[in-house]
Amino acid sequence: MRLTLGAFWIIMDRWNEGDNLFTEPFLRLIPYQAERITEENVSRVQALLSSNTDYFHATQPYPVSREDCIADITALPPGKSMADKNYLLLSDETGDLAVIDFIEKYPDSASGYLGFFILANERHHQGIGKRLLKMVEEAACQCGLSRIELACYALNEPGLCFWQAAGFAPIRTSERIINGISYTLVSFEKQL
Repeated sequence: MRLTLGAFWIIMDRWNEGDNLFTEPFLRLIPYQAERITEENVSRVQALLSSNTDYFHATQPYPVSREDCIADITALPPGKSMADKNYLLLSDETGDLAVIDFIEKYPDSASGYLGFFILANERHHQGIGKRLLKMVEEAACQCGLSRIELACYALNEPGLCFWQAAGFAPIRTSERIINGISYTLVSFEKQL
C-alpha cells in the first residue's frame, strides 16, 4: 500500500507527538539540536542526503528525491511500528549535521538497529561521526539495550572501515535489489 502525502503527514504528526524509548536519553547526551521529521524540514533531510554524492551514486542509480526520503522515514522492519523508530535530523550552529534512524528492540528485545547514520558530506573526517556514534551507543545502553546491529553496502568502503574501526564485527551478508540492480549488504553488530 502506498501512502498519499496527506496520509503520510498525518502519520508523522502522530509519531512526532510521542517519545520513543531511545529519544530521551539520546537528546540528553547530544550537544546538537535534534528534530523529528516534519513536512517543513523533510527538504533539509533530502539536501543532507544529496550532499553525499559518492555514497548515493554507488548505492542507487538516481538522485535522492523527496519521495525517497519519505519512504526511508516510514520504512520499518517486520513486527515494528513507528513507535519503535527514531528518525532524527541533527544540526548545530553551522547547519544540518546528520540523519540518524534507530529502531528500538530490533532484531530482538536486547538490540537496537541503526538503519541510517549519515553525516552531511562537508562534515566528514572531523571526528563528529565517532563522537555521535558514542552518544548513540550510550543512549542505547541507558534504555536497556546491550547490542547494536546495522547493515552497510559492501561497496561503501569508507563505511565498512568506519564501522570496523568503531568496534563493529561483520556477522552476515545479504543481497538487496534496487531497480533491478543487486547490491551486497554486510551486517555488523557490536555488543555494548
